[in-house]
Amino acid sequence: MPTCQHCHQKWTWKQTMKRTATIDTAYICPYCGEKQYATKKSNIQFSLLMLIPLAGMLLNFFNISPWFIFSWLILGSIAIFSLFPAVLKLTSTEEFFF
Repeated sequence: MPTCQHCHQKWTWKQTMKRTATIDTAYICPYCGEKQYATKKSNIQFSLLMLIPLAGMLLNFFNISPWFIFSWLILGSIAIFSLFPAVLKLTSTEEFFF
């Protein structure tokens, strides 16, 4: 779970999911209200997690049932969003992806 770099409070899974539901790249700490940003490493890890459901698209080339592919996409997406709070690490300065 992410920890605020200002007040050093550990966020809960529910708080993290609420904060990540926004489009803004800054995450506001629920305890101290300071802006936090995802580290470059956690952004890369999240991008790699996104490959899980996309691998389901490759299954289409092997004549596998559409229901299996659909299930793979749904379960992969659920896995990504449930693992995201564990992958997210915070920093007080914004780091760019590249």
